[in-house]
Amino acid sequence: STLVDSSTPQAMYSNVWQGYSMRQVSPIAPTSDHRSVSWSFRFSCKPEALHFRSPWTQLASGTILCLSTALCSRRQIRRACCRSSVAVDGLMIKPDECPELIRQSRLAHWVIRSSELKVTLSFLSDVFGMKVLRHEEFDRPCAITCNGAYDTPWSKTMVGYGPENVGYCLEVTYNYGISTYATGHGLAHIAIGVDCLDEAMKAARNKGYAVDGDVIEGPDSYKFRAIQQPTGRTERFGYVALKVSDVSKAAQFYKNVLGMMDLSAHQQVAIPDVPTQHSEVVGYSTEQVSLVLCQDDESLQCIGREQWDGRNAVAIPARAQRAVYQRVLHGVVGDVLHPIREFNELPQLRRLRGLPPMTCEPSPEEQLRALRQNPASAPPTGTLAVAILRDADGYEICLVSSETYDHAVLKAYNPDIVIDWLWRKDAQDGKRVSAPPHMLACV
Repeated sequence: STLVDSSTPQAMYSNVWQGYSMRQVSPIAPTSDHRSVSWSFRFSCKPEALHFRSPWTQLASGTILCLSTALCSRRQIRRACCRSSVAVDGLMIKPDECPELIRQSRLAHWVIRSSELKVTLSFLSDVFGMKVLRHEEFDRPCAITCNGAYDTPWSKTMVGYGPENVGYCLEVTYNYGISTYATGHGLAHIAIGVDCLDEAMKAARNKGYAVDGDVIEGPDSYKFRAIQQPTGRTERFGYVALKVSDVSKAAQFYKNVLGMMDLSAHQQVAIPDVPTQHSEVVGYSTEQVSLVLCQDDESLQCIGREQWDGRNAVAIPARAQRAVYQRVLHGVVGDVLHPIREFNELPQLRRLRGLPPMTCEPSPEEQLRALRQNPASAPPTGTLAVAILRDADGYEICLVSSETYDHAVLKAYNPDIVIDWLWRKDAQDGKRVSAPPHMLACV
């Protein structure tokens, strides 16, 4: 077998394989590691072409044959890969390094784990007044590990205060069969604005949760800091505090790679047990959720990243997403956990990835043509590009193309959804059946 371009005619080997017949046996599905298609060929000797040759002649001929074939094959592979590479590059959205475009991004949500979904939702509702925005069930683990590194069916429940396209929220993931999670030490706490601090603390104590000052330890040991909601501010979530090993290095990653701004001068955030000079606030806007990077004696020794720490999601314009992805791919800080991929992509790209054809209306070609001319024109069912990166301390970052993501989550917004707890109880007891139609993932 050898790698050749799918359009390469069988006759290209006719001058090389003299004395042999060749027939195509079967195509091998292409993989994501190659940009060319693999075909399996079977070669058989023609006795009438070799019967007059001596053994030594046949040996020398065979050696020359093998060498010439190897050289020919390598040239053909290189040419095929070049042709395919040019074709694929022409189909991809081009990166745009424009700082103003990158700063149109926003922090979208943080992923947390739950060992008891009903308990977690009750806590977030009774203490902080959140509501379920949408709920989805999955029969198989996520291909890009949204549910963590767990090979199990799972569910995703988005919880917050309003539509995801305009507000921050939490993605609460539940893995069937997983009863506990090893607590990490990287995610310090999540700050949430409340109208009355006393009422929030009282509600937490009444439910039996530990309260330390203005920090509440909720289900699965996640810590939430209740802060007074600023007058005139729409966003209820304030910030996410992360422990880092080197605050300067961590801040440089978010500013230089993800295009965030230093908001320390605008948002004075005092983190318990962390000196002000050992923390930095970064984000895209003072009106949005920010990240507070803090360094203490414990984080200097070991961050202790676990599946429990979850993942940060960033909605970013498609062209800026490509630029950020290239920065991480070719940079020295951070790395790629799951390579960028498109959903509802062109048939040519799907074939190169070994994926089956996808039918949708309008056609992928029409969607992508409009998307590349103007990403803001992406229809609700257009191309969603996703890449999973890691920062300098190993925190996971999910980059989603905002033009399509915002349309999709707005369409999926369903605050009136009723979770089928009886169905979930059967699933937990090992009697899982296919998810009800109203609980299937729509994004």
